[in-house]
Amino acid sequence: MNGYLIALLVFLGWLALVIAARRTGWLEKHSMSLMGPIIMWRTRKGRVLIDRISRYERAWTLFGKASLWICAGAMVTMMVLLLWQATIVPKIEKAPSPELILGVPGINPIIPIGYGILGLAVAMVVHEFSHGIMTRIGRMKITSLGILFLVFPIGAFVEPDNKELEETTRRKRSKVFAAGPASNIIFALVTLGLFSGVMMSAAVPVDEGALVVGVVEESPASLAGLSPYTVVTHIDGNSVTSADDVEEREADPGALVNVTYRLGGEEIVATDVADGLVVAYVVDDYGAAEAGLDAGMVIASLDDTLLTNIDALRAVMEETRSGQVVNVTVMSLDEETGVYVVDNDISEVRLSDKYEFYEEFYPDENEPSFEGKGYLGAGFLMLGIDVREPDHYANQLAHPFRGDRSIGDFSMSWLRLIALPFLDLAPLRSPVTDLYEPGGGLAWLPDEVFWVLTNSLYWIFWINLMLGLTNVLPAVPLDGGYIFRDGMDYTLSKLNKNSTKEQRDRTTASVTMFLALLVLFLILWQLIGPRL
Repeated sequence: MNGYLIALLVFLGWLALVIAARRTGWLEKHSMSLMGPIIMWRTRKGRVLIDRISRYERAWTLFGKASLWICAGAMVTMMVLLLWQATIVPKIEKAPSPELILGVPGINPIIPIGYGILGLAVAMVVHEFSHGIMTRIGRMKITSLGILFLVFPIGAFVEPDNKELEETTRRKRSKVFAAGPASNIIFALVTLGLFSGVMMSAAVPVDEGALVVGVVEESPASLAGLSPYTVVTHIDGNSVTSADDVEEREADPGALVNVTYRLGGEEIVATDVADGLVVAYVVDDYGAAEAGLDAGMVIASLDDTLLTNIDALRAVMEETRSGQVVNVTVMSLDEETGVYVVDNDISEVRLSDKYEFYEEFYPDENEPSFEGKGYLGAGFLMLGIDVREPDHYANQLAHPFRGDRSIGDFSMSWLRLIALPFLDLAPLRSPVTDLYEPGGGLAWLPDEVFWVLTNSLYWIFWINLMLGLTNVLPAVPLDGGYIFRDGMDYTLSKLNKNSTKEQRDRTTASVTMFLALLVLFLILWQLIGPRL
């Protein structure tokens, strides 16, 4: 059944229950009210817990001050990110669907319902309780608190006394609004530490070998059935214990070998796989492409030298110069016989200039020593597989910022972490989870429990971070809008000490409205821009 139809039926069923509960007086009896189709359950029970937690006044006062700086930094970061995204929208070929903008489990297709509900529930409790605690620290009343339901719990709320909140000082009011998103951001960082530093650091490879992370289409490995997430354990009877055992082995180009690999706990043997260095890609207007080389071909020799591995190719290229014409032997798949044979249509290649290639594609890595050097303008992989060490995925998630040397590197690492759901790597599941098992101090955990806990931590991190960053945007009714409004009022009062409150309110209201409309436009532009 279509997912949208199921969602519609569930929603209609919910409406029927809501109408029945209202007519029978069940909602009023249990301190519930309606906000459209959303049920608001109000209670006072949580106030005792909030009062108890807010006893640590000195610590919460320091947190309140820190939360203002956290929100200010996050607000600037989010606005810069939205403005930058607006500049690249015209270059996006496919617009994102509207559902991706909404962080609601069951509506947003990348958020799994189970983990999404858990993450959202935790995030809302953290967010609203922080508002409540700072309200009490500011000596203001909490009238009620509760939970919002729309089929399932979609949020929580704490209602301070609006009159007291309006009449208190700007600083106290700003701290109340800043506490929610700042708590989400801090909680997200703590949860990320548990996800990476505890859970993923405990994940150990199930099999020893070379982990395949990519396969060249129409390559010998691809035709033999190898795919990403497989682990190569033997090549022609020789044991493979690392990625180097694949990349550095001496191959006989075109010879047929057997490749043993594991996938999902099953051992598979691929027979009669053409050995050798495979063309992974070619770049237009450079030597390899102009000579007719294409991805999937086996390059057997260059400049009359047998190419047994990538090191042999590099050694040959070191002795060449730009513009030089060298002999080349490549093997292509004969579709009639299903074997690789020498391609007689390709016998020589005119080498391009290495310096010019790097200047066009990798200017930061270019070197004067590259000038005049011969270059093919192509990439190569043994057997047509891109391999890594078996702990590759676990290691990346256990140490997401390892090796970062600049703000750009750090930013890219953050984007990779956040983008895991878009890459179909969150929640972690088979075949990725087939590669690892809990080890070290967590070896006693059953695999299923280990991965449920790991995925739960990731989604609690992800939703807390998204909720916190979204709420700092300077747009009323988001928390960031109220923080910005009070901050601007404070700034105007310092710049013009003779201004009246009414004058400042008019200016602040105009600027706040402009920013709210700008934020709305920048978000909608991501949906509309690519379609224009």
